[in-house]
Amino acid sequence: IAWLRTIKEKIEYKGMKNVEVKFPLIEDITMEVAKKYGMIQPGESSTKAVRAVFYIDPKGIIRAIIYYPLSLGRNFDELYRVLIALQTADAFSVATPADWRPGDEVIVPPPGSCGAARDRVEKKQEDIKCYDWFFCTKKLDKDKVLGTILKK
Repeated sequence: IAWLRTIKEKIEYKGMKNVEVKFPLIEDITMEVAKKYGMIQPGESSTKAVRAVFYIDPKGIIRAIIYYPLSLGRNFDELYRVLIALQTADAFSVATPADWRPGDEVIVPPPGSCGAARDRVEKKQEDIKCYDWFFCTKKLDKDKVLGTILKK
């Protein structure tokens, strides 16, 4: 996509230059992908009003959508954070809290039985911190997360 090369090679803005987008983007001139995923707003004569980021997993499932009005810039740090958080959730079977970054605590899924809930409350797993039987967190090492995610 030409604008990616342009922002890397030619644009300097607010001290930012040589900006490189390090995650996959697609160009959809024929709107084939937009139609497939229902991205075209009904009644719109132009797609200019439709600006969204869709996170689509390898199985073709939309995992997250972030909409932006045409007048609002995209926060690439947040877009990258969401991508890494989704991949972390999948790779480690955890959930990530708001504003999560690699190295922060993650949320452990709730226990599947009364016995497992009791074990958690009684702190039988040292690496898990429980606030109650259903809400527990654990530290997930930043290097482990990035090493796993970025290898894909």
